[in-house]
Amino acid sequence: MTFDLKQTYFNHQSDLHGIMHTYRVMHNVLLLAKEHKLAEPILKTAYCAAFIHDMARKHDGICSMHGQWAVLEKFLLFENNFKEYGLSEQNLDALKTAVKYHSLSSELEKIHPHYEVTALLKDADALDRIRLGYPGLNPKYLRMPNSIKLISVAEHNYYTTEKILCKTWIEFNEIISTNSQILPSQNIFQKMFNKSRLGK
Repeated sequence: MTFDLKQTYFNHQSDLHGIMHTYRVMHNVLLLAKEHKLAEPILKTAYCAAFIHDMARKHDGICSMHGQWAVLEKFLLFENNFKEYGLSEQNLDALKTAVKYHSLSSELEKIHPHYEVTALLKDADALDRIRLGYPGLNPKYLRMPNSIKLISVAEHNYYTTEKILCKTWIEFNEIISTNSQILPSQNIFQKMFNKSRLGK
């Protein structure tokens, strides 16, 4: 399989939390990891977490449980692929923690072993709140020190990719190559994820 998403992966068909949003969060993970010079295992773990983070939503409203539902239901569908891709048991634990906490208002302490992966996913998700209109993204809720620098890039990415008609299947590379501003992340993606392939 690849990191390319299908509508059938999602319990709730949604323009707000579906394929396009998920791709932008995945893309934001790449940008944030580069900006904060995070280690490859953290990037890869948060990237995989972003892949499944909203798949188990039942509606578009406020819901603190959909992260836990994704851990219980969607993680199992892709667990073997994540393992084949090189995620260790510790990485998988961090992935599940990040997905669970991304929908909770509570925060992990910075000393928690999975804090960086969780903060990376939550900031990547938050950067796409521009799509929600006012009040949308509030910079004071970003967790990582340099995340605020990427607000304008995330906003540009949203207004570019929202024009893409969401088909039943669309490749992640189609999102990454939408404009020249985000081409540096394409190099990261191709180097670390072998042109969007998950697994061997």
